[in-house]
Amino acid sequence: MKKSKNHRLLVQVSLVIVPLFLIMIASVSYVVYRSTVDSFLNAQNEYMTETLNQSYDNLVVVKDGFYFDYWEQHPDLPEAAINDVELSSLQDQFIENGVWSGEWLKQQSEAVQSYCAKQMYLLSQTIHDIDTGDKNYDSLFLIDVNEPNEGFVFLEFSKSESLTLGDRVELNISDHPALETIVSQTSERIEFEKTSDFFGKGSRYIGYKSIVVDGRVRAVFGLSYNWSDFQDMMSQTLRQALTIGIGGLLVLMLGVLLLLYRLALKPVGRIQKTVREYIETKDSEKVEKALQEVQTNNEIGLLSDNFAELAREIDSYTAENIKLAGEKERVSAELDMARNIQASQLPRRFPAFPDRTEFDIYASMTPAKEVGGDFYDFFLVDEDHLALVIADVSDKGVPAALFMMMSRMLINSFTSMGMEPGEVLQRANEKLCENNEQKMFVTVWLGILEISTGKITAVNAGHEYPMIRQPDGSFELFKDKHGFVIGGVKKMKFRQYEFTLQKGGTLFVYTDGAAEATDANGEMFKTERLLESLNRSPDASPQELLETVRSDIDRFVGDAPQFDDLTMLSVKLNKENNNG
Repeated sequence: MKKSKNHRLLVQVSLVIVPLFLIMIASVSYVVYRSTVDSFLNAQNEYMTETLNQSYDNLVVVKDGFYFDYWEQHPDLPEAAINDVELSSLQDQFIENGVWSGEWLKQQSEAVQSYCAKQMYLLSQTIHDIDTGDKNYDSLFLIDVNEPNEGFVFLEFSKSESLTLGDRVELNISDHPALETIVSQTSERIEFEKTSDFFGKGSRYIGYKSIVVDGRVRAVFGLSYNWSDFQDMMSQTLRQALTIGIGGLLVLMLGVLLLLYRLALKPVGRIQKTVREYIETKDSEKVEKALQEVQTNNEIGLLSDNFAELAREIDSYTAENIKLAGEKERVSAELDMARNIQASQLPRRFPAFPDRTEFDIYASMTPAKEVGGDFYDFFLVDEDHLALVIADVSDKGVPAALFMMMSRMLINSFTSMGMEPGEVLQRANEKLCENNEQKMFVTVWLGILEISTGKITAVNAGHEYPMIRQPDGSFELFKDKHGFVIGGVKKMKFRQYEFTLQKGGTLFVYTDGAAEATDANGEMFKTERLLESLNRSPDASPQELLETVRSDIDRFVGDAPQFDDLTMLSVKLNKENNNG
């Protein structure tokens, strides 16, 4: 598998490097080609400019629009018979001015005009042929660039086949930017352009010189140079350069890939094999020894060293995790034992007093952690007095559980001695305040129910208000007198109060974990929902009441984690006493 992956990486690297090199070679070749061609053609500009200016200066007729108009109207140059007087006058005029001007000819007869136009054309053609006799270009031409005679040839000399007066060339000014520039100007100027198949086959480089007559471009001189041979030579040279470049690229690629294999891929393969072996053996010493064979003075070597160090760290971390897992299992077992011990301290068997039918009692406690800080308790002080306790320690977990067990033991002991609830909490508070370095405290509701009369003597040390239902009524919040918590301030006195629970009535006490149960959106269950839950079946047994409330709380909270310990206790006085 390792070898296959290395080859795959080589192919991936090649697929990146080869196109980059090819693009680089093609780009360089194109730039060299374009710059060489442009430099070569620009070098012709001076020579072509000189030739065009010379031809313009030699052809005197180019400054007179009469001849251009006449040649376009009579491209066949008809023969004209003139008499000796007219011929003598023409000779005198030509000797005096060097040319027969258009203004003068317009005043002469048709025969004279025709004769002069033909003679001047023959003269222009002779001069044109002389100018082109030893020049290094392919065509020198004079054409009309105005509609409707666009492309009309006046003069043309070509080394292959020359055009004559009256011939036309296919000309679209918009296809020739240089001509388009010239036509749009009113001054005589020279422009150059690269084109193809215009005044000859193949690639052409043409210089144009405008001829302005009467304020407009009347015709254009053109000098055409065929650079197809040079282009072919450059193309052949470019192909040779590409061939050499690609060959060199292949050699360079082989060298690069070989170097890449030796310096990177082979060491990486070795590291990969070692990693796979480590996954199977978890032997960091073997890994370290194997990776010492990877000797490269680059990032691969650093990677090898780092992985060897990582393997050692993983071994150390694994050993530590195993140790922690064992410790966690031990702690978990101890917490289970603590939870069982805590649960065993609370009354769990129901019915709690199967031989007593005057009342029914039920309680439950669900800690938020392995062990909790809430507790409940109930026990008979004597045959006619039932002690009821529900409390909440200010913390959770093991410390709260230990403080809870101490608090329960003190309250149970003092109550069993026959003390009033206020005195019980006062004595318990004094004991709890001694050596309370953790500053923990307990909220407590303690009541002693006189079973025969339903009178309850109670004290509330910072705990939740109880909820009471009298016969045929609904549960209501009983806002009793609150005192301070126990374990907080030493020598605190607690005021007790009395109320009567009538036969058929029910008392419900709870910790704040019931009203403050919170859903995923942070909303609390609250006291109002607690009352609604109780009043859905107000005459139910204490066990049914607690199960209904717990079901409603669980449905409200949903998947949100339990925020606090949840403890509830309920006692109901039956209407009839069946205790014989």
